[in-house]
Amino acid sequence: MSTDSTCSFNSTDCKGAIKQITNNTKIPITNKEIILVGMKLCQTHYNKFIINEAHNLKHNETCSHPKHDEYKSQSKNTNKRSKNLNLEKVPKRLMLILNLDETAKICSLCRKRTDKDPDYNILEEYNAPISKKENDDNILNIGNHTYSFRKDVLYSGEELKQFESDYQEIITQLTISNEISLSDKIKKMSNILYKNQRVLKQKTIYDPDEFKIMLEEADADLIGFFDELYKGTNPNTKSDKTNNNNKKKLVSLCYFLASINNKYINGIKADIGSYLETSGASASSIDTLANIGLSVSRRTVNRQKTHISEDHQYTVNDYCLQNIENMFILNIDDYHNIHRRNQPTLLKTHDINHFVTILLNSNSNIPKIPYYSLNRIPIHNPKGVDFKLIIDYIDVSFMSKLGKSYYQQNEMWKQYLSDDSYENKLEFLTVHNYDGRVQNQQELRLMKNSKLVDFILHPLHNTKDYIESSNILFKVFEKIEQEDYLNNFVIPTICDWPGQVNLRRAITLRLNKKENSGISPQILSIIPMIGPLHISLNSRETLFQQYHFFFEMIYHDLFEANKILAQKPKPRLINLILNLTFYGWKNIRNLIINHFGNIKDVEYLMMIDLLDNSLPLTLDIYTKLFRCGFFEGYLESVIKIWILFQRLHRHNYNKAPLIFLSDVFYWTLNDHPILDILKNNLPIFNDYFVENFHSSLRYQTAESNTDKQIIQKAKTIDIERNDDGFKNTFINTRNTNISKVKLISLEKKVSLFLLSLFDIIYHNIGKSSNNNNNNMFELPSFNNRNVNVKLFPLAW
Repeated sequence: MSTDSTCSFNSTDCKGAIKQITNNTKIPITNKEIILVGMKLCQTHYNKFIINEAHNLKHNETCSHPKHDEYKSQSKNTNKRSKNLNLEKVPKRLMLILNLDETAKICSLCRKRTDKDPDYNILEEYNAPISKKENDDNILNIGNHTYSFRKDVLYSGEELKQFESDYQEIITQLTISNEISLSDKIKKMSNILYKNQRVLKQKTIYDPDEFKIMLEEADADLIGFFDELYKGTNPNTKSDKTNNNNKKKLVSLCYFLASINNKYINGIKADIGSYLETSGASASSIDTLANIGLSVSRRTVNRQKTHISEDHQYTVNDYCLQNIENMFILNIDDYHNIHRRNQPTLLKTHDINHFVTILLNSNSNIPKIPYYSLNRIPIHNPKGVDFKLIIDYIDVSFMSKLGKSYYQQNEMWKQYLSDDSYENKLEFLTVHNYDGRVQNQQELRLMKNSKLVDFILHPLHNTKDYIESSNILFKVFEKIEQEDYLNNFVIPTICDWPGQVNLRRAITLRLNKKENSGISPQILSIIPMIGPLHISLNSRETLFQQYHFFFEMIYHDLFEANKILAQKPKPRLINLILNLTFYGWKNIRNLIINHFGNIKDVEYLMMIDLLDNSLPLTLDIYTKLFRCGFFEGYLESVIKIWILFQRLHRHNYNKAPLIFLSDVFYWTLNDHPILDILKNNLPIFNDYFVENFHSSLRYQTAESNTDKQIIQKAKTIDIERNDDGFKNTFINTRNTNISKVKLISLEKKVSLFLLSLFDIIYHNIGKSSNNNNNNMFELPSFNNRNVNVKLFPLAW
């Protein structure tokens, strides 16, 4: 059974686990043209086309005898309630006279009546049944006992017991002579698994079907071995889910049996030991399980991880060489080992260490980006952030669009964006949850194409720190003798605000002072870009904090009035409240706007600007516009989000989007190749990968880990990122989903709250006042709360 695919019919009726059609699946003959081997069906369609159809065929089977109805009408039981027919295959002697093939079935009544029917028994082709009474020679001698197989011979109970005993003895003798013993099968299996692990260097196989096929292809004597083990689990009384889990356990059992036969078959035990160590199990716990035979020792785990860490640099070199003709995306970010609140001691104020993560990402379909355009214009604008260029482009290309709310503009972009299906809404709620165990966004969370260049104990606070971190990447290209890449091509670097400003400062110093700057010329291969994930996260947090008084009202209405809503809740709660607010507003939007018309009331316009412009803008800029690769919409939204940051006085991020806009307008003006790559491959210019890596590292380290252990773990995670067989098989994913019914219920509850709020606003039209203070307004519909004018539309 597969759980990571979609049903081949992929409709709204799809429910339940996914099953794959194999050669062993009994496909009803009526569905053989539409159900093929290899297809994947959900539980609903599997029941419909396989189980129910087979039941219907069996239930609707009829007797194929041409005179069935006639015989039945002549039967004494013709008036009795009909029972299921006792159908059996047509005897070969009757096939010709009845004109039936070997697949046809007839009932016992028709078989008996045929032999008495003169329409058939006088035919030349008719063969009468052979009477058992005539087989007087059908005598069997077993030891000192003689048995005559005749219908008229009756045996006593004691004679039957003796016959059963003699029969079982013969069967046992026949079976023993041909069957391989269980111990021999375990030895054969052990030899195969030893060869796979130690000679062929293959990974442990956790998929039951793949494991079974591997054994049977390697040795014909093991055909049916795994099936026999499976039958011992009493599968007929269990559900498909339980049977599937039992198959996985049987694979583990096979490896454990083989490891007892040969201690060097320890792949699964090494995976268990590594997982236990990652989960914070003590050394004594791991060693105890090793003594039981379920794990390797803690010393073996440490030795394997040390070996992986030492070989990490070679994998980095190989990754860069394999992708040297492709574009690289760089993430540089800081990481700290905070797992709990730190209390100062006599020697130090905290026990927090800061690390630097240097992560590369690549795509084989995206070519590398040249430093110069075709007309020899460099990728870096010598003016740095060109404000005149920004003003000109916004004035000419975007000013007319800024008059529309984001919601109105979004209606024109629907064909380019993902819809608001239940599944997509769930992903929107977890967009800032980077935990790799979360079921949503699994494709991004797997990080198949990413590579950790290095993970070092180093601060990342100033320009010098960023230069030193960049030099680590440059040294990798130097080791693999590919400095030409850094001299002629560029590496977009997606980072947060400190990364963007410090790397740009280093680039500007190199451009202006050349060699006198003391900065390597290879720094010019770095193209800093603000991370879209950070724009999304900061815009949501800023909007939530500025309008906290409003969202707190919704929070209390949804949950309990006495619950306290933090000023800065966790991103997941912020996402939930913002999404519920928007979809609640969407349900009643037309009703409210039509009712209020062109009223210019302060409270009404503040709410319309929030619900119709700022809120959907912050929700969509990453989840829809960026991830769907709609560059034109994303660029326009970056301008709108900059206006929002500027209006709400968001420090630093009221400048970060301008730097991105300056670069894009400069590349557009000079027709630089990076612009086409940005337009066609927008989602890869992402800072999600480093955030996901940090989440995985934090989950797999404990507060007791030393600096060396954390660095070792980071490199181990990177190397094992594609070796996830053990985790996918045995470790539960975190289902953070809200049911569809509950989600719709919450949205409707918000809609009702907003209706009541706008009713209050309608009755308070014109009652807002600024209390002789041009920057503060008193809002009667919000308990006479005083709010800053920055929360109002730009007209204020």
